[in-house]
Amino acid sequence: MTTFNPHDWPRLPDWFDPHEGRRSPREINREALERCCMAVAFCLCFAALAPPHLMPFAFAGFLFLAGVASISLAVLRGDHPLASHLTAWDEAALLFTASLGLHLWLGPFPAS
Repeated sequence: MTTFNPHDWPRLPDWFDPHEGRRSPREINREALERCCMAVAFCLCFAALAPPHLMPFAFAGFLFLAGVASISLAVLRGDHPLASHLTAWDEAALLFTASLGLHLWLGPFPAS
């Protein structure tokens, strides 16, 4: 029988680990881009559930919400906005920019 040992518990997941000093900037950048692409893919999947004429507006709204989630992650992790590698702040900026660009391209929300 194995005894209780809290040192055997798994560590924090890599996407939430604030101690990124042991990883290379290239690996951190790749993970940040992967998180951003996954967020865009999830936003597109959920927006596809909307009626066809409202789908682009739903996609823009979900991108905005994903940007808010990325800001929350950046605050929880304690990321520095001006780091030399990509952080959750950069993900949020990319998602907000995509949402704003889509809103500007689509124009006003349809009345009916």
